[in-house]
Amino acid sequence: MKSLITQVTRSGQVESFHVGYGVIVDASGEIVKAYGDTQYSTYVRSSAKPLQGMAVLRSGAYDNFKMTPEDLAVICSSHSGEPIHTQTVSQVFSEAGIGPELLACGIHPPIHRPSAQALQTAGVAPQQIHNNCSGKHAGMLATCVQLAHSPEDYLNPEHPVQQYIYDIVKEYTSSDEIHRGVDGCSAPVFYLPLQKVAMAFARISKQENQECCQIFQAMSGHPHLVGGEGRFDTALMKSYPEKILSKGGAEAVSAAGFIMPDGQVYGLAGKVLDGNYRAIGQMVLKMLEDIGFVEEPLSKQLMKWWKPDLQNHAKHIIGTTKTIISE
Repeated sequence: MKSLITQVTRSGQVESFHVGYGVIVDASGEIVKAYGDTQYSTYVRSSAKPLQGMAVLRSGAYDNFKMTPEDLAVICSSHSGEPIHTQTVSQVFSEAGIGPELLACGIHPPIHRPSAQALQTAGVAPQQIHNNCSGKHAGMLATCVQLAHSPEDYLNPEHPVQQYIYDIVKEYTSSDEIHRGVDGCSAPVFYLPLQKVAMAFARISKQENQECCQIFQAMSGHPHLVGGEGRFDTALMKSYPEKILSKGGAEAVSAAGFIMPDGQVYGLAGKVLDGNYRAIGQMVLKMLEDIGFVEEPLSKQLMKWWKPDLQNHAKHIIGTTKTIISE
């Protein structure tokens, strides 16, 4: 059985390694490439956001509130808290006629260090809108308004909007029941096999219906809103404009849907088993190389995830990190 192994070498010797599982499937779920246990189940974390974001489309909130593709991109994002991100999330609230005081995602500083430093310099404390999941929560709250449900306790798995989202996730993953946990932002999080996650992304990227078209085009067309400066999903989508949808999540899980040069559409899902984030971008790129979607030389913006050099504190290159497909 093949697995993905990211090796960290120092002075010619392997010092550490990370093992990952992954799978590439078509829109029917048929496995095209397998790397380890394709039925390995994990919490998909923020990789579920394109599915969660569909609620604003299916409910009619997107059309009723005259939202934009930029709004939809940030609703599906794990944004870095840059000004463009918080401005777009604020716009979603304004369009829905509600305010960010309804957010229940919790507070953390912006992922984007200059933005975090700017707040600190100005003596301004981070707010919930800086949380990387605030766009997703804005979408959930807008859906509450559209469907005439109270926003109170909107993160409870039994809340009608969470049940609405749950049904969408079950539909696109062809699942009868899905175990749900609690995500870092307090929203329900889905525990799914990698193969089913990959299938959902293949279906979205095949753009088999209007809501899939809108999700794929919003995210691939506005990659900076999905992540931000220096983020893997943003770099990957910018490198292959409107050919790939990429969405990672915490604990080193990632999923993507992509269109091959011959028009074939596939979905991919991967997980680093020890949850180490430094390996997941490289593993995704290795799977995409294996199927022929990417080839060297990669774009400059992707090079930090492709066999990056290991430097010591004196900036001397003393090793490298690379991912192999191991039997």
